[in-house]
Amino acid sequence: MKVSPVNNQSTNFKGFNAGTILSKAANINSWQQRAALGVAAMTFQPIIDLTNKDVDKDTRRISANRSFAKGLVGTATGIAIRSGCMKAIEKGFSNENFTNKIAKYTAENFSDEAIEKSKDFIKNQGGAKKYASVMGTVVALGVMLFTNFLIDAPVTNWLTNRMNEKLENKPENTKPEPTEAAK
Repeated sequence: MKVSPVNNQSTNFKGFNAGTILSKAANINSWQQRAALGVAAMTFQPIIDLTNKDVDKDTRRISANRSFAKGLVGTATGIAIRSGCMKAIEKGFSNENFTNKIAKYTAENFSDEAIEKSKDFIKNQGGAKKYASVMGTVVALGVMLFTNFLIDAPVTNWLTNRMNEKLENKPENTKPEPTEAAK
């Protein structure tokens, strides 16, 4: 299985080389994508919540805390589960039986020559890492169906409550009380 490179010459636009960017983006795997999305979520969603003028000030703060907690916990578990599943499957490729089974399923046809080509791709051309990325992501999505309820939701609630407690204990105004003469 050979992926053709992006044609860099047709994607130049006033010094902006989209082909180079797309070629590099092709190497970003699912846990790295989750990290990028998580950072964006933790950065922008709390700001959006804090500037929502349709709700009162306390609701804005609590909503911003909840958004940040969801982003943090979701990103941490998403990265851990995705990368763990990918590493586990990549390690599975060190087992000859596993490699042989995957080679049979991914061969163009069931001929011995196609299976050998597939084995060569897995062992010598980086196929194990590519397959592990895809297979690990699929397995991770299945695992996350359960961890969303078992880990993400309770930890998000706990973290949100801690953040809200800190917010309640923080003095709202640091301005000094007016003196008798100013009243």
